[in-house]
Amino acid sequence: MSVPGIGFPGPWRLRAGAEEYELRVARAVTALDEQACVPAEHIAWQLDHWLTSARRPLLEMYEALGGILPWNASSLERPRQDLRVRERLVAALERGELVALRVKRRAAAWAWPEPALPPPRPEPEVTPIARAPVEVFTLFPDPARQAEALRQAAAAGVPFCEECEKLKQQRAAAA
Repeated sequence: MSVPGIGFPGPWRLRAGAEEYELRVARAVTALDEQACVPAEHIAWQLDHWLTSARRPLLEMYEALGGILPWNASSLERPRQDLRVRERLVAALERGELVALRVKRRAAAWAWPEPALPPPRPEPEVTPIARAPVEVFTLFPDPARQAEALRQAAAAGVPFCEECEKLKQQRAAAA
């Protein structure tokens, strides 16, 4: 990875918990404020974690600082190689060859903007209309009224429900 137009390698972005850091080769850095730089000890402390979780950017940094990595390193040589990479990066951070900057990130990266609500419309003035009182529905109506309605339906021969109608049709068909 190289900085466009400059030819220097980097920058590399690495994350540690909620923090994100950008590491750059000091030759590619232009007039930095020392307060913007992260202390070398803080970044050196994170290197062991990054060697397991973000190995490739650290190897790129090592090569950008002049280190040479063998192409065919075995799994037995890897811990020794990791130690050599870590020591070189710590030395580069301490000497100022490699600079780390804290990247400011938004707390909620995917926050959607709230839709603009239209202004409230004025309510039209309504004149109250006198209405008849509404009968309140109850779950269990008056049993006396229910029985009277069933008697009247039976006397008139009007089916009161679907089942009664089906039963009436079956009796008529059988007769």
